[in-house]
Amino acid sequence: MKKNKSKVMILFLSAMIVATLLLVGCGKKQGNGESRPVSTSSVAIKDDSGVEVTIKGVPGRIVSLTPSNTEILFALGLGDRVVGVTTYCDYPPEAKKKPKIGDLQANVEKIVSLKPDLVVAKWTMNKDAVASLRKLNVPVLCVEPESIEGVYRAIRLIAKATGTSEAGEKIVAGMKARLEQVKQKVSAIPPSKRLRVFIEVGDDPLYTAGSRTFIDELVNLAGGVNIAADIKGYQMYSIESVVEKNPDVILAPDSYYIDVEKIIQKRPGWSSIKAVQNGRIINKLDPNLINRPGPRSAQAVEAIARALYPELFK
Repeated sequence: MKKNKSKVMILFLSAMIVATLLLVGCGKKQGNGESRPVSTSSVAIKDDSGVEVTIKGVPGRIVSLTPSNTEILFALGLGDRVVGVTTYCDYPPEAKKKPKIGDLQANVEKIVSLKPDLVVAKWTMNKDAVASLRKLNVPVLCVEPESIEGVYRAIRLIAKATGTSEAGEKIVAGMKARLEQVKQKVSAIPPSKRLRVFIEVGDDPLYTAGSRTFIDELVNLAGGVNIAADIKGYQMYSIESVVEKNPDVILAPDSYYIDVEKIIQKRPGWSSIKAVQNGRIINKLDPNLINRPGPRSAQAVEAIARALYPELFK
């Protein structure tokens, strides 16, 4: 009897060891040495270009065609799976080390050579590349985050496509919490006391951002009032109109390569503008932080709010 029991125990232990080895073997090594489950199931997602994209299994090789999508991928913890980015993808710093697939004009041949399981793009920016890649049966997910809600959607779509939905929800929750903190701080400012802002997005000719733009929404959430809210989108704006509307603050996040204060001093009549007289020209904010609709957008709102109302953030 004892011999039989011993044989049964040995067989049982052997079976357990084999099962354990099989479970361990089901993990696929990632670039950082960690393992992730290999899924053979497919997920179908209707993206922002209106196309239903079918993704088989968990994408192990991902190419990003825009800086905002690259930021989302890294925020989701997928940096080790990213195998290609654009020359403009500079955040986080690790993104700079990834192979380059071109700038705004993506090199389709280079992308295909990287053998991606998934390409993440922006339809309005990457139409030609997206069309070519889809003809080659390369899965392409397009997102169009042109608002805070659009950013939430983009994060969730990319998270769903990459099997990281839990991480995506955490990012969205964190963004909402940060925006709520800013909202609470600026909510005490009555409408009549809110600072009126001119958003400068181009110097020659002078361009501004009107309503229905991403930066307009950021300014509103930060407690500011866009003096050009009566126009829609990005449009040329006359120097005289800015003088007439006399903003309290000039926000010039795109002044990264120019000395906007010197340029403003040369503009006829601008010395009479309150923003110029009081030195309220905000031109030190990171333009990428302000202009990229991605996981740092809540941080962008807070940065603008701090610049507008520093006394509220002491």
